[in-house]
Amino acid sequence: MPFEKNNTYGEQTKRGKNKSSELLKEHLHKIANTVINELDLGRLTNNQRIQLIKAVLPYLISKQKNIEDLQQEQPLFQIEIIDSLSKN
Repeated sequence: MPFEKNNTYGEQTKRGKNKSSELLKEHLHKIANTVINELDLGRLTNNQRIQLIKAVLPYLISKQKNIEDLQQEQPLFQIEIIDSLSKN
């Protein structure tokens, strides 16, 4: 049976949306905000501050691809020009 254009397979589902996971995410978000707001950075040691920064940075800064890896992925081409009109 080939794929038919404009079919409605998979659009209608008998299951409803999972409301409990949305409530759980919202509750965890509130807890995380409360903990961050109550955190006293002045009482942390230098090592604890560094660990906190290391834990938070991946969520703040997007990962970048290494430029050398991108250059290695590109194939190298060699162009050779053959002049068939001139006879030597």
